[in-house]
Amino acid sequence: MNILEIRILESIVALVILLLIRYIIIRIVVKRYLKANFDITRKQLTIKLTNVLFFIMIAFCVAAIWGLSGSDVFTYITSMLTILGVAFFAQWSLLSNITSGLILFFNHPLKIGDYVEIIDKDFPMEGRIENITLFFLHLRNANNQVYTLSNTIVVQKTMRIIAPEEFLEHVAEIEHQAEENREDEDLPPLV
Repeated sequence: MNILEIRILESIVALVILLLIRYIIIRIVVKRYLKANFDITRKQLTIKLTNVLFFIMIAFCVAAIWGLSGSDVFTYITSMLTILGVAFFAQWSLLSNITSGLILFFNHPLKIGDYVEIIDKDFPMEGRIENITLFFLHLRNANNQVYTLSNTIVVQKTMRIIAPEEFLEHVAEIEHQAEENREDEDLPPLV
């Protein structure tokens, strides 16, 4: 066997091993999400992120097998990180939203369908979580209005998960007040 055949064989073996590890990790992630009853969009995003990380690992393994020197790989990585750093510095809010989105996905007890109250003295809110994306959380309030909150704000604010009954009672109060206001408007003016 010559060196070229050995490198091809090593590349194939590394690829098969890494794909097997990726398959096992994705199965564990899927089981975790099914057990926690998370939304399918969270699962899809996690799988995409896992795929990106494994493609990076495959690239490093193949680069090592084919004999790229550490300084060549280091130069390439630092160049890419510099470009990304400049791009993210220009859009730091974008980076913080992505980071906050990952925190919400993996470490926050919120999930789609939960009823929450955002405790804020200037702009308190409560409602049902409609969706959690990489950048935003969508919250439907008692008036059936959907608010889009950036993930950075959601992570920074104090939130309380409330029982659905408590939220529905609040909806009933709002509907009752609206009905009373309509009845008051229908009364003839006192002369």
